[in-house]
Amino acid sequence: MKRKKFISLFIVPLIIASIAMGCGRSQTGSKEADNGLKAFNEIVKTFPEKKGFHKALSHWGFKLPTGEKFEWTKNTSANKADFAMVMLADPFIKAGLDVNKLNKDQWIYKPAGKEDGQDIPNLLIKPYNIGDKNENSNGSEDAFRRLLKADTSLIKYDNEEQKYRLLIGEGYEVQWKGKLGAKDNDMVFIIKAQPLIDAGLDINKLTDSGWSIKEDILVKEYKLN
Repeated sequence: MKRKKFISLFIVPLIIASIAMGCGRSQTGSKEADNGLKAFNEIVKTFPEKKGFHKALSHWGFKLPTGEKFEWTKNTSANKADFAMVMLADPFIKAGLDVNKLNKDQWIYKPAGKEDGQDIPNLLIKPYNIGDKNENSNGSEDAFRRLLKADTSLIKYDNEEQKYRLLIGEGYEVQWKGKLGAKDNDMVFIIKAQPLIDAGLDINKLTDSGWSIKEDILVKEYKLN
């Protein structure tokens, strides 16, 4: 009886310690990326009606108030756009952008049409490829986690702005709040201006489009509620 009691006294703390270690295990391999993932998931959970799934592209998407979307893939082997900023193209076209002059390796122009019975406007898409590993995911949160785990360096936290920055190419970012309710916007798109200027865009004609120019980047801020 004493020996059994000794074994149980040894095993129980070991089980508790194992559970504690499991709870503290990193989801992505980086504390900063873990925290960024948690903050993004909180935003999606707060606005579940804004989340959708695009079956044809195997993409999860979060719709922003003015029609843009931030998308992330279910499986990195499905296509080359593991992350994507999906923007309304017409404001850029009206400001002089010639979509045929864009680098097709860097940009995707999708003409207006119908999808699942809904009218889709002209879209300008900035894709970002992480890899081509065939690694399917289970739901939107798991999909986002796997992408960050593949490259934790994509996530940075800006202490001054209190936002997480997803760096999807030099000069391109998607930002979101570390905590909803802080500051004056919840998400931000940042894109490099020069490639669009080289394709005919006159940034002075983007008035009332929601886009602002800051040095060599274009910025659009979104308030979710």
